[in-house]
Amino acid sequence: MSELACREASLSDMKGIWDLVRGVAADIPVSIVSDVDQERALSRLMECCSSNCSTVVLNAEKEIVGALLAERDLLDLALANKETINVRLAAVAAAHRDDSVYKMLFDPLISRAAPIYISLSTGEGQGLSKVLEASGFSMLPSSGKSEVFKWEPPVEAKEAA
Repeated sequence: MSELACREASLSDMKGIWDLVRGVAADIPVSIVSDVDQERALSRLMECCSSNCSTVVLNAEKEIVGALLAERDLLDLALANKETINVRLAAVAAAHRDDSVYKMLFDPLISRAAPIYISLSTGEGQGLSKVLEASGFSMLPSSGKSEVFKWEPPVEAKEAA
């Protein structure tokens, strides 16, 4: 496997992330069929790229092969003065779907020692639910259309924050 690097996503990554999302849209699943769907997805991508919570994994050729789009929960921040992170999208190119790429994407968020939520639609084809459970996420009760996972920092990490 070629050498991979992880860094925080920025607005300059939008084209590379969009190319990745279009390539794996059937596995995520995310709808990008209509112009409205594409506009909604691009708006969410822009919000997440400017949130300082999103990460990308690049291969040796500097192509984006993994993206984790996340943002702070502004309601928790405003009302409870605590950071909570909502993952909006996790996408990894089919040739790079192994635990190490997902670990590279999630480790920067986990190191923030803030609760993390992610909702996976039924039909998600990347095998992300297994990766999340192996990373310490627990599944919450949810509807039949999605699976919701939560990661909580250990008690000692909460006390240090």
